[in-house]
Amino acid sequence: MGNSIFLRGFEIEDALLINKWRNDSKIQNLVSTSFKYVSLEIEKEWVKSKMMDNRKDIYLAICLDDDNRKMVGYVSVNNIDYVNRSADGGGIVIGDKQYQDGEIKYEVGVKIRELVFDHLNMNRFTGACLAEHKISRIMMEACGYKLEGVKRQAIYKNGTYHDQMLYSLLREEYYQLLNDNQYSFMAFAKRIKKIRENIDIKNCSY
Repeated sequence: MGNSIFLRGFEIEDALLINKWRNDSKIQNLVSTSFKYVSLEIEKEWVKSKMMDNRKDIYLAICLDDDNRKMVGYVSVNNIDYVNRSADGGGIVIGDKQYQDGEIKYEVGVKIRELVFDHLNMNRFTGACLAEHKISRIMMEACGYKLEGVKRQAIYKNGTYHDQMLYSLLREEYYQLLNDNQYSFMAFAKRIKKIRENIDIKNCSY
């Protein structure tokens, strides 16, 4: 693995990069939400709101852990429920196309699960992706997430309705995988290979 990253809270200057990525239709095709253009001023207000209120939703910048400390994307934990000990994964957006090979996503996933289970003390962590985002499905399943169901035609995007796949990872499952060393990069890569053998990923989006 050649990448090493760290997560940090948003800074107002991050709005410029986030706005660039949000207005890039190719990057937005990789996420579950509908595409819309957003002005820089609206983006600044959105970033500021995430900086000032992080109890229910936590947004973090993904940065390279080197001398430049370059921001390459962002990630979030949403709908944090401190009573039922559950939270939703808001998805990982890697905006810098140089780092969209999957290694960064793997590293971010490790850190986010650590945050959710070790520090926020959650019992249940969910994830979702469009049905055609087969690589995202493979990565979640390789991380131990279980498929709970499908929301049929739940997302309207690019002129059509899309099914959304719903996944979850429980605290006990997370720690079992951790104890079994299943979150090492080598074990993760082996699980990816095994799952890919059963899924046709030709001509699919992320």
